[in-house]
Amino acid sequence: MAQRGARGGGRSGSHISGRDAGDRNASQSYNDAESQPSSSVRGSNILEQVPSNPSKRKFIEVDSEKEFTDQISVIRAITCILKTMFDGPWTSWKKVDKEHRDAMWEHFKGLYVWPEETDVLARKVWEDCMKKRFPDVMRRAREASLKLAKAANVNASLEGDLNLLKDYRPNWIKKEYWEKMINEVWTTSKWKRLSQSGKNNRNKLEDGSVSKHTGGSISIRQHKKRMQAILKRPPTGVELYARLHTKRSTQEYITPKAAKVKEAYESAMVAKFGDDTSCHPLLDNETWCDVSGGVKKGRIYGFGSVSDPASFLEGTSSTITSQEVVYERVRNEMRGEMDAKAAEMEAKHQQMHVCSLAKYDGKLKSKGMRTEDDWMDMKRR
Repeated sequence: MAQRGARGGGRSGSHISGRDAGDRNASQSYNDAESQPSSSVRGSNILEQVPSNPSKRKFIEVDSEKEFTDQISVIRAITCILKTMFDGPWTSWKKVDKEHRDAMWEHFKGLYVWPEETDVLARKVWEDCMKKRFPDVMRRAREASLKLAKAANVNASLEGDLNLLKDYRPNWIKKEYWEKMINEVWTTSKWKRLSQSGKNNRNKLEDGSVSKHTGGSISIRQHKKRMQAILKRPPTGVELYARLHTKRSTQEYITPKAAKVKEAYESAMVAKFGDDTSCHPLLDNETWCDVSGGVKKGRIYGFGSVSDPASFLEGTSSTITSQEVVYERVRNEMRGEMDAKAAEMEAKHQQMHVCSLAKYDGKLKSKGMRTEDDWMDMKRR
C-alpha cells in the first residue's frame, strides 16, 4: 500500500529571511506557477468504470484537514458519480435517499482505496464533499438549462419564471424529475426568497467592492496545499491571505480593508515579536483577530471556514467542527442523564432492599423466631 509522502519542508532560514518583503514575491511566484499550462485535463462526465482488479484502485487518505488527498480529482469523481447516478427529483443532498447514497458510495469505494481503519471517517468526508458540491451542481444545471433555452430564443432568466426552463433540462436529469424540481422547489416563494437573500449577501458592497476574495471555487485548504507544493514549505498567513485577496494581474488588494488589515498585522507583529521576522510564527491568531475585527459568526476575517488559522498553517490543526462539538455536548448530556438514572435506580434498589428486610423480620417475629438484629444484639452482650 502506498505510503503518505512527507509534508512540506520545515521553516528553514532560507525562506524566513526577509519574510516581510518576500510575501509579495511568494504570492507572485505562486501566481506564475499557477499560470503555467497544467498537465491535468478536466475529466468528462462519463462514469469512471470500477477496475476489474481491486489492486488497481487509486490510493487516497483523509488528511489532517479532513479532506481527501488529491481532493480536486476526488471532487471531480464524486461529481461525475452524482450526475451519472442521478435518479430522483433531488434539489439537495439531504433529499437523496439512503439507498441511492449507499449505491454511490459503493461505486466510489470501487474507484479508491484507503486505510481500512479510516473507513468511517472516509465516508463522513465523502458525505461532506457531496453535500458541499450539490448546490454548485444544481446551479450549473440551471445555468445549462438557461443556455439551452436562450439558444431556442426563449426569453428566460434565472431570476425570472423558471417554468420556462421545463423543456430544456440537462441530459443527465430525467424530464419528470426536472419538472418536479422546478414545480416543487425552484418556483416556490420560499426558495426565491432564500435565493435572493443569498444573492444580496454575495453582492453586498464592502469598501466599495463586491468581491470578498479572489480564491475562486477552490477551497482555502487546496490553495494552501498548492502553495506549499510550489514554495516547498508551508505558506505564511500573510502569503496565503495575499493569495486570496489580491488581483493576480496587479497584485493589488481587492479592497482598502484587505490592504489595511495586512499592513496593520505586519506592524503589530513587529511590535510584538521584534524586527527579525525569522522569529515570527506563520500566523499569530491573537494579533490577527485584533487588527481584523475579531471572530464574527465563528469565523476569522480572511480565512473563511478555518477556525484556527495558525494551527491550520502549521499543519497541526486539532480543531473540531461545530458538529463534533454538538456531538460531544450530547454525549456529555447523555452521560449525565445516565448517571442520574443509575443513582436513582440504586436508591430505589436500596429502598426496596430495606423494605424487604423489614417484611422478612416481621414474618420471623410473628413466628417467634429471632431476626438478624436479635442475633447481633446477642453477640454484643
